[in-house]
Amino acid sequence: MRQLELIDTLMAEGREEFTFEDAKTRLGRSPSATANALRGTSPTTDDLPRAVGATFDGRQHRIAYLSAASEHGLLTHPVRTIFVACTDQARLRTISRRPLRIVIERAETIHLEAEPVEHSWRSTLERALFESALRVDLTGGAERLAEALAKGASEADPARLARLATAFGARGLAAERRLASLAQALALPLGLEPTVTPRQPVIRLDPCDDRVEWVDGAFRVAWNTTVDELRTVVGN
Repeated sequence: MRQLELIDTLMAEGREEFTFEDAKTRLGRSPSATANALRGTSPTTDDLPRAVGATFDGRQHRIAYLSAASEHGLLTHPVRTIFVACTDQARLRTISRRPLRIVIERAETIHLEAEPVEHSWRSTLERALFESALRVDLTGGAERLAEALAKGASEADPARLARLATAFGARGLAAERRLASLAQALALPLGLEPTVTPRQPVIRLDPCDDRVEWVDGAFRVAWNTTVDELRTVVGN
C-alpha cells in the first residue's frame, strides 16, 4: 500500500492521527520497512494537490468545494470524497482509491480566486466559502456551511467574496446573501453587506430543503433550521 493510500484508508475511518503500530498493521510490512515508508509520508494537505495535479495534468481544474474547505481547515471531520472543478468531464471515478466528484465549470471562472499549489490549483479561502454557499447541496447542508463560515470568517476578505458574487451573477448574489445572513445571525466577524431590497424574492438557506424555521428579513433568506440550532453547531 502506498503512503498516500495508507493515509486515505485511515482518514476514511475518521482518524486524523495514527500510531506506528497502526501503520505497520495496515502496510503488512516489517518494522524497518514501515519506518522507511513513513519517512516519505507527507501530510495529506501536501499529497492531495500532488495527486490531483497528476490526475488532471493538462486539464483546467481546481481542488474545490469540500476538499478545498478541508484543506483550509474549515471542517472538523475529514472528507473522504475528493471534489474537483474542471472545464470538461473526465472518465475518472477515484484518485488514490478515494471517490472523486467532478463539477463542470466554465473556463472563465475555473481559476477565479484560485491559487497554485504543487502541480494543481486550489480554491482560496474566500472561494471555498463562496462555493460552499453557492452549492449547498455539495456542501452537505446548512450546518456544514455554518461550520465552515464560523472557522473562516475572521480571515475571509469581504471584498473578495463580493467580487466573486458579482462574477457569478444572480446565483452568486444568492450565495453572498446566504453568507451574510449566517454571519449576522451567528455574530461571526465577517463584514459582508450585500444590497437587498424589500422587493427581492426570499431565497432558501438550503435550496434542497423547503422547510422554513425562520426568515431573515434583512437579507431575505429563509432558514430551514433555527438560529439557536446553528449556534449550537458552531459553538457560538
